[in-house]
Amino acid sequence: MVAVTKNGSKADIGGVVDTINKRVSGKNWKIQKTATARNQQPKQLRKNWDQRSKERARNDATKSLEKQLKAEKQAEKDAKRAVSLERKKLREEQERMEALAAKMSAKRLERLKRREARKKARV
Repeated sequence: MVAVTKNGSKADIGGVVDTINKRVSGKNWKIQKTATARNQQPKQLRKNWDQRSKERARNDATKSLEKQLKAEKQAEKDAKRAVSLERKKLREEQERMEALAAKMSAKRLERLKRREARKKARV
């Protein structure tokens, strides 16, 4: 801030600096520091915003396509697994029914033999 004195000249108030080169503390012998350089890449490797956004969009498209392909592959794998599981269940059920049928026919044969034995015993 600058204040106007009685004689019309301007003077600093509260140690505020007029120019960039002067220091408030008066330690003019100290080295003037500059802002930290955040971009450490050489100029040839730097990319502007448009280039970065295009590259990001291209990468996103690639990733989404990859995800889609992976999902389709997983869906095919799950479908095959479901079909094979269904076949296995049907096969097990069929084997169980065959075993039951054999068991029932064996019981029936046993009953018939007993009947025959009773008939022979009567005669």
